[in-house]
Amino acid sequence: MICPKCSFENIPGAKFCSECGSPLTDSGKIAGLSVEPEKHADSPRGDLDTSKIPDIRIPGVNADETDASVGQGVLDQSGEDGFDFDPIDDEEEPEYGDWGPYAYDPDSDGTTKRIQDTRGIDEFLVEPGYTPPAPAWKTGDTMEMPKVEGGATPQKKEFKAPGAEKKRGGKGRFVIIGLIVVLVACAAAAGITYSMELWGGKTVPNVEGMQKQQAIDELEALGFTVRTTEVKSDDAADTVLLMDPNAGSRMEEGTEIVLHLAVNRAVPSVVGMTQEEAAGAFEAEGLENIEYVTEKSNEAEGTVLSVDPEAGAKALSNQKITVTVAEAYIVPDVAGMSESEALAALADAGYSGYSTYVYAENPEGTAIGTDPEAGSKIASGTDVGVMIAKSRANEVIALTNDYLGSAGTVTIGGTTYEIVSVDGSTTYKGDNTTETSVTVRAMTTLDGETVYGSSKQRTITIVWSSENTVESVS
Repeated sequence: MICPKCSFENIPGAKFCSECGSPLTDSGKIAGLSVEPEKHADSPRGDLDTSKIPDIRIPGVNADETDASVGQGVLDQSGEDGFDFDPIDDEEEPEYGDWGPYAYDPDSDGTTKRIQDTRGIDEFLVEPGYTPPAPAWKTGDTMEMPKVEGGATPQKKEFKAPGAEKKRGGKGRFVIIGLIVVLVACAAAAGITYSMELWGGKTVPNVEGMQKQQAIDELEALGFTVRTTEVKSDDAADTVLLMDPNAGSRMEEGTEIVLHLAVNRAVPSVVGMTQEEAAGAFEAEGLENIEYVTEKSNEAEGTVLSVDPEAGAKALSNQKITVTVAEAYIVPDVAGMSESEALAALADAGYSGYSTYVYAENPEGTAIGTDPEAGSKIASGTDVGVMIAKSRANEVIALTNDYLGSAGTVTIGGTTYEIVSVDGSTTYKGDNTTETSVTVRAMTTLDGETVYGSSKQRTITIVWSSENTVESVS
């Protein structure tokens, strides 16, 4: 049955619309009173035409059983259609409100219809064709039904149409709650199975600190593959130092796990390398406490001669390692030394020394220098000469004294003089020239006889050549 007001489809035989609460007739029209306020202003209610309310009279209730109006508004209880007001046995009392079907003749034409049983619902008996006043309520408001004249005032009933939001939220709320429950259950199941490692891979165990084979066995038992790499360390050999990925990571089976294994440090072979090359080798091995010492050698300067401990020995990172590096032989500086001291210094420096004498203003007999010069880097055993200072003054003075003492005569200006005596010391005047005070007497030969003059004191000047021969006497 379609409600003409809200178009809601009600069950057949419904007296009120289940959606908006409007009363219905069997024909599907809204039952009620026409609203004509201006025509019925004097009626008990200004908004109802009470003349259209039928006068329903029931014999034995509000009419006599012999009332002549039976059939004209008074309900006839005679015959099969008469009401039986005797008590109804409990066993036979019908149960109203179960919405069961029952037979009904809505048009009194002898043709019955089976409709839903709505008995038990409080209804107002209204005339078919009654038009109720237009509702002025909104969702949630109520409407007061018109009073039936001639009878007791019925108790007010409230018929509330469910709000649109409430109606829409009813079943939807339960659906949402159900979905949430299902999602929570699924999430819980997923979490449990994940923690049981039934899916999502396996947890990588912590194998750091283990030995190589033990760590490999544990990882491969979980389905991982293993690759190893060596790291210089002070730890025991083959100890797992690091792992990649880290322990605790969740990885699929077959994932490669890289293990960094400890390998002992060893002294590298650096003999023959330069000092710089050796330093790089020690750094690569992780050895930090290196001491370099030098030793005289004919090897190229800076060449590593030896290492202690020897190459290949195991060593900790902080263990002391001594490296001997070649140091070149250098000619020492002997200037100012005596001849004997200079020769000894050359011997100590690894050289074979010899003396050479040179004229110089330095004190006679002192070392002037070496050849090669001091500071030269030459191989040990090389001959190195020491230049010893020699005084030209002393030399020519000695030559002059010897000459005057043995010559006996000197020729000066074409005159020959006999040297009677050397009176004073000889002095060096520079440029190989000396002066000496002597007593001489002139001499000549007359008729075969030597004639001497008187003795006189005189200064004789002698110039010597570089070959120590007399160049001139004056």
